[in-house]
Amino acid sequence: MFPRRSDESLDEEHLLPVAREKRHDQSRQARRRSSKSQCFVLSIALNIVLCIYGTSIWVFSIRKAWGPYIPNEIYSPAYSAVEYETVVFTGGLHGDKSEYQGWSDEVNARWEALYNDIGISQIPADSAARLPNATTPIASDPTQYMVELDVFHQLHCLNLLRKLAYPDVFPLDLTPGSEEAQDNIYHMEHCYDQLRQSLQCSSDISTIYWEWSPKKSKMFGNLRTTHTCKNFAKIREWAVEHRLREEFDWFKKVRGAPIRHSE
Repeated sequence: MFPRRSDESLDEEHLLPVAREKRHDQSRQARRRSSKSQCFVLSIALNIVLCIYGTSIWVFSIRKAWGPYIPNEIYSPAYSAVEYETVVFTGGLHGDKSEYQGWSDEVNARWEALYNDIGISQIPADSAARLPNATTPIASDPTQYMVELDVFHQLHCLNLLRKLAYPDVFPLDLTPGSEEAQDNIYHMEHCYDQLRQSLQCSSDISTIYWEWSPKKSKMFGNLRTTHTCKNFAKIREWAVEHRLREEFDWFKKVRGAPIRHSE
């Protein structure tokens, strides 16, 4: 005969499977918690990666639309017109001359067309508020303000200096002591220094390359250099579209105009 088991022994045998099952449940729950934690961490990591990727795409699209990032760049209302292009300059020497060299009526007309039919531009008040310097509202419409893109003033100055190369075609009074000569010299000094500042400001770092001339047994710099340029045609197009739509009266004070204190 088999020995009779006690009630206590029977209870222990009954509890063993229950304990094992409980341990299995705890193990499964721990695995689930671990799995959830891993999924949570992976979700956060994936979201960070997607945020970085999305931000990169956004920054790239902004740079593509607006050009390269320039830290602390001064606001211009014409910035939306800026497009960049690669341009090979003409050397301006011997047979490599541009259509802007010389003094013929055709050449003069090309120079005038660069800037003279544009003049002052008008911009809305919200754009004027972003300018680094206050400007004058338009007399007939105080919601519009007057500006001039500096490139057109610089072209005017350069054209004035160009004409000095052809004194027989463009006579200019430079007689010492005459009032007209003093005004002319004053204007030219203003112009060449404006151009100096502009050239130093932009500081074109495109490279002139050097070549050996067997004919002259001498090294020469080749001025047919390759440059990254703002598309001037686009900027001129912006200026034409924003041209001041009323005649500008130099001698009429406009309400809201900033006052010049230095003369």
